[in-house]
Parts: sequence; C-alpha cells; structure tokens
Amino acid sequence: MEYKIVRSLRGGAGALLGTLALLAGAAGTVAAQDFQLPEPEVTELAPGVHHVWLGGGSTLVVVSGDEVLITDPYNNMVAGLVKDVVATLTDSPVAHIVLTHEHYDHVGGTGVFPEARVYCHVNCRPIFDLADPELVDVPEVDETFINYKRIAVGDIGVELHHLGPGDGDATTVVYLPNEKVIVTSDMYEDKAISDAGVIDDKNFTGTRKILNTIAGWDVEYAVNAHSPSTDPEALRQNVGYYNDLYDAVRQALVAAQEQAGPFAGYQLMSTLPDSLTLDQYSDWANYESSFSRHVFRMLMSIFHGD
Repeated sequence: MEYKIVRSLRGGAGALLGTLALLAGAAGTVAAQDFQLPEPEVTELAPGVHHVWLGGGSTLVVVSGDEVLITDPYNNMVAGLVKDVVATLTDSPVAHIVLTHEHYDHVGGTGVFPEARVYCHVNCRPIFDLADPELVDVPEVDETFINYKRIAVGDIGVELHHLGPGDGDATTVVYLPNEKVIVTSDMYEDKAISDAGVIDDKNFTGTRKILNTIAGWDVEYAVNAHSPSTDPEALRQNVGYYNDLYDAVRQALVAAQEQAGPFAGYQLMSTLPDSLTLDQYSDWANYESSFSRHVFRMLMSIFHGD
C-alpha cells in the first residue's frame, strides 16, 4: 500500500518552499519524489531593485553597475531558482548575500554563489557554530556588523540595521533609503499572526520595538519574507497588532502584580493565554490556533525578558 504526504511549507517555518511529496511503500521505506518549486514571480520595485516571490518565501535582488546583492537564499534548491532569476537580469555574478537573521531555514544555499561575500549580524556566528553540518547548511560568514552597515551596490546604497532582538538575536532590517524599500523576515505576516509552532525564538517586545521604529521610515515597499505583497499597509497593521497585544498583556500583568506581587507573571502563564482576546484580529489567519501562544510569548517577553 502506498500513501502520499503533502505538506505546505509557508510562514515562519519556510525552510523549503513549495510542496514536498513523499511516497512510502508497504515495507515502510520513504523515498523523496519530485520536489516541484513554483515559478518565481519577479517584480521591479525601483530601477535595479527586484522582489522575487518563490511561492512561500521571497528574496530581494539588487542589480546596479556590475554588482548584484541578494537577501536570504534559503537552501540550495531555492538558491538555484534565485540564480536563474539573476541570470535573466544581468550577466554579473552575485557579489553580496545579506542574511536577515540566524535561522537555518533562511541561510542555506550561499554556496550556489561562490563569488559572493556573506554578511550577517554578529549574533549569527555563535548560532552557526552550534549547527550540525550533516543536517543543516549554514554558511561561512565573511563579514559581520553590530548596529549598522552600508553596502554599495553600484549606485544603490543598501543599509543593514540591527535594532535589537526580533525573530532571533541577529534580526537585521535591510533598507534602501533612496528606493524606499525595506526588507524584514519572520516578524509579521499579511493579515495573519505567525503560527504558534515557530514563535518560541521570537522576542515579542523586541519585535514590537522594531516594527514601531521602521514604520516611521520613508517606505513605499515593505518586503516580508513570507508574503507576496510588498504593501507597507501590512507593516502598519502589524504595528497596531503588536501594540494592542502589548497593552493588553501589560495591563493584565500590572493588575496581577498589584494583587500578588512580583511573582504574578508566573501565575498568569497558565491563565492569561486562555482568557485574553483581541477580537479585532479574529479574522486574521491563525488567530484561532495561535493567538493564545502569542499572549504567552508577549507575557514572557515583558516580565521574563525572552
């Protein structure tokens, strides 16, 4: 007897993009079958600046002069697609790869671009040092930065900003100020809250701080790694969501501490996630399945610092 398992890979867990089909035989052996990645969708946001949507994740491709910069290549399969896209735009090789954070599902595939210099926030390195090379592909990082770095790609300036922890400790915001393009990964989605299974490394107060900060920048296009949309309205809506969530959790924590003292947060861990609601976001994807975990993680970020 054979059966087929189809798994959609999207959202913050987008280590591989598209649909994976596995066939299992009667003896229980599992063999990988055709892994079909979707046709990339390429949109030019500004001269030389391209958003490449890959069906479950995206990358930014910047082409200027004889230089090319890309963001997260994900893994060898996806990186191969990105390389094909770049070849349709220019004959120049990829010279710069910017990693938006340290999570392994975003950082693989850099070897597809052997001439590229890899950049990541300094907090990437201790995480990469823990990686099992037989299971995950993490790159050799050529250059790290602490708070800010600017990369000149021909005539286009690409800024890397570390504004504190967000989804991971190496969260990097990529900003092209002249082109008014911003790139973030895994901090928000379009009309959806992040799935409960992928947020345990997300610092919710840090994410709130970053989103509030970048929402004040001059932006016409906001690329989120796991949404085909580049409309900054999604960013603004998520600023509202994280602020509302913070205010509601904080209010409950203040009231509890007035009654029970500094240990009230530990008591709320078991009660607040199931009692707090934000009905104005109930139509967002994943609200029913994941909102309670968002409450828990915001509570932990406020009173526990993680």
